[in-house]
Amino acid sequence: MNKIVNKDPAIIREYFIKEGYNLYNPSMTIDADIVMNFMGEDVRNRLLLSNSPDGKEICLRPDFTLPLAISYKNNEIHENKYVYDGYAFRFPTKNEKTRSCPEFRQIGIENFGSEKKIETEVEIITHVYEVLSDFSGSDLKITISDVSIFYQFLNNLNLSKYLFNKIIRLYWNGLDNVEIKDAIQTLINRQFEAENQEDLIAQYKNGSLSSIRFIESLLGEENISIFSGRDPDEIVNNYLDKLESNNTSEIDQKTINQISEFLSITGDINSCITELSKFEDNYTLDLKNTIVELENRIKYLKDKNIPLNNIQFKTTLSRKAEYYTGLIFEINNTKTPISDPIAIGGRYDKIFEELGSTKPIPAVGCSIYVDRLLYSGKLDGWEFDYWDPK
Repeated sequence: MNKIVNKDPAIIREYFIKEGYNLYNPSMTIDADIVMNFMGEDVRNRLLLSNSPDGKEICLRPDFTLPLAISYKNNEIHENKYVYDGYAFRFPTKNEKTRSCPEFRQIGIENFGSEKKIETEVEIITHVYEVLSDFSGSDLKITISDVSIFYQFLNNLNLSKYLFNKIIRLYWNGLDNVEIKDAIQTLINRQFEAENQEDLIAQYKNGSLSSIRFIESLLGEENISIFSGRDPDEIVNNYLDKLESNNTSEIDQKTINQISEFLSITGDINSCITELSKFEDNYTLDLKNTIVELENRIKYLKDKNIPLNNIQFKTTLSRKAEYYTGLIFEINNTKTPISDPIAIGGRYDKIFEELGSTKPIPAVGCSIYVDRLLYSGKLDGWEFDYWDPK
């Protein structure tokens, strides 16, 4: 028998307000350059773009975290805990099943400035897990990872700057360990032609050749449009990093297998902590602090009565938004076949410095996708008295 669900998702927002979060609706528009700096060029064709009167490219907010962080950095708001409930705007990917239009409702919470790192993260996860469990009545699964563990691991490998950045980008694109391994193999096997370019490079480095002219000289003026929207200096510097990496000793097959082995660690949380510790010992790595932090998160979650058998760890868990710096997590309804999580979150401590803040500000938050929550409920047998998320 189907269960009648007449709960308004706004009760989720009200729950967060009762827990001490301040309701705030940040700006509807944001500089497109800021979005692409944090979310990558790949998001460009999913944005709703326009131009301001002064010619600056702007877009409707693709999420709430960035505009909310900008408001906080600009001293437009002064509290530390915020809740939002409204619409964000970006076109769905071809794999998204819960919506076809670019607007979607998010309810979420953010905590800025708390020095109690683990306690704040656990508070965010606990609040979201509890309110979603109460709202849906469904079994929920939490999947967690820690971006900083992967960064620490790669730093131990002494990779060239070019290869390090490429592997990081593969990771942020959400590939699994086999896909990343194959992509790395392709990268290091590709021969990079650098003949007859010494003069161009010298002219660029001594300032007599601009980035645009450098690119034109390589590709021809007719092909320059393919880089529209990208910073010419960034393109050239990436190109020079690639040249440099071509002349240095790259990683061998053993190191590629090591990366693949690390990224294959997934499963129940306690087993994965044991695997990470063994991995650290086997390869003489220094991952101790991040492993201890992971253990402390699990201890605090257990103290909050979050069932540990509902928590998994996955090293390849990632987000398209590249502003995360530590913990990342997602929550899924286990009774439905939807792969898209109904809630995602994590820590993003460097976002304020990237936005121009003169001091680091700790930050952690989570967003609930209302369309996914309601759609997963429908597949779980709900019959809605309520649907429209206004």
